[in-house]
Amino acid sequence: MNDELKNVTATVKWYKADKGFGFIRLSDGSGEAFLHSKVLAPLGEVTLTEGTILVCDVVPSPKGPQVAAIHSVTPAAPAEPKPPREPKARRTRTAAVPPVDGKPAKPQGVREVPQRRVERLPAALMAISPDDMTYGTVRWYNLDSQSGLIDPWNDETGIGVYFDRTILRQSGLDIVADGEDVRFVAEQGDSGPFALRVELA
Repeated sequence: MNDELKNVTATVKWYKADKGFGFIRLSDGSGEAFLHSKVLAPLGEVTLTEGTILVCDVVPSPKGPQVAAIHSVTPAAPAEPKPPREPKARRTRTAAVPPVDGKPAKPQGVREVPQRRVERLPAALMAISPDDMTYGTVRWYNLDSQSGLIDPWNDETGIGVYFDRTILRQSGLDIVADGEDVRFVAEQGDSGPFALRVELA
């Protein structure tokens, strides 16, 4: 650009107030121009954001076109809020599965709480007296993993006894709080002791 432009319309491309400069985009598509904070001084307190519309004078300079004066400032139109995203429907396969041993089979894709330990739980275990159970304190219970650790009162190893929500539900419990006293029955597994039964003390 070799000629001075008067009262041209432009849009702020970007402006860094902390650095004191930015660039505007000329509305006629002829290019961009440098904008320095010194031309904003006569306007007082002005905030320039991307999309702000200016009516200004642009002059050539050794480093390219630059804004020489600003006559008016029109704030950028607020961006339209994006519509809320609807939660995706969970895909569940419900293909019919023939019954096994006369029992209706679970539809495919339906998740259940694992019942491995419930199935292996001997009836005698549920009949154990509270006096014969071990007492401890819940070290922590994680709602995301639905599992936790118990510190037995009579154990100073610090290993802890693992338990999960399946075991809690056997005693009609949904969750337990950190620091809560419980009584339990446990056995040793490959990864350490785990509870077979947990009740509130």
